[in-house]
Amino acid sequence: MLVEFFINNHHTDQEAKDVFKNLKENHCIDSILIDANYLRLAKYFFDLKKINLYVDYPLGNTSSKLRLEQIKVNASSSGIVSIQAPSYALVNRKYDKIRKEIENIKNSISKDINIRYIIDYRKFNHNILCKFCSILEEFEIDTLYASTGYFVDNIYDHILAIQYLSKKSKIKFILNANIWTKDHLDLIMSTDIAGLSVQHLHVLSMINTCNDDSRK
Repeated sequence: MLVEFFINNHHTDQEAKDVFKNLKENHCIDSILIDANYLRLAKYFFDLKKINLYVDYPLGNTSSKLRLEQIKVNASSSGIVSIQAPSYALVNRKYDKIRKEIENIKNSISKDINIRYIIDYRKFNHNILCKFCSILEEFEIDTLYASTGYFVDNIYDHILAIQYLSKKSKIKFILNANIWTKDHLDLIMSTDIAGLSVQHLHVLSMINTCNDDSRK
C-alpha cells in the first residue's frame, strides 16, 4: 500500500523543514504532498519522484488558465501533480471543459510526471462522481483522492465512497480521511484501497508498527 505524507500550508518554513527532516530520517514514505511554496525546501530532502505538488487546493475554484500556469511553472520540480477537481465545471456539468483542461495539462508537462486528481465525495452526487471517474479513465489517469483531507472526514463514510466508486470504475483511490486509532488503520488495511495520505507523524508510526507486526 502506498504511503504518503501531506504537509498543509499552515506550516512556517522552519516547521516544514523540521517535518521533512523527521520524515527523511525516521519514516519510509512513497511521496510527500505539498503546496508549491514548499518545493524549494522539499527538494533538499527528497528525490523529485517523491514530491507530489497539489494544485488549486482545497476548493478547486481557480480558473483553468491560472491552474495551468501554476502547473507549467512548478511541475518540473515534482514527480507527481495532484489537481483539485474544478468545482464550477463539475457543478455545471461542463464535462467538455474538464476534458479540455486535462488535455492541456497533459500537453504542457513531461510524460514522466504522474497526474492525479482530488475530489470531495461529499460535495457532488453519485452521477457527477462517476462521470468524473470516467473522464479520468479516458485520459489514462488512474489515481484519485476521494476527499481533500482538508476538512474533518468520517473514515467510514470515506471508505464507503471509495468502495462505491471502485465498483463503477477502474480508478485507484488514495484515502486521506482522518485516522485516529489502530482500529481505523486495521479497517483500512483490510480493504483494497491503493494508498494512504496522512497528515500526522503518529499515524506513520502506527503504520510502521502494523507493518512490523505483520512480518512477525
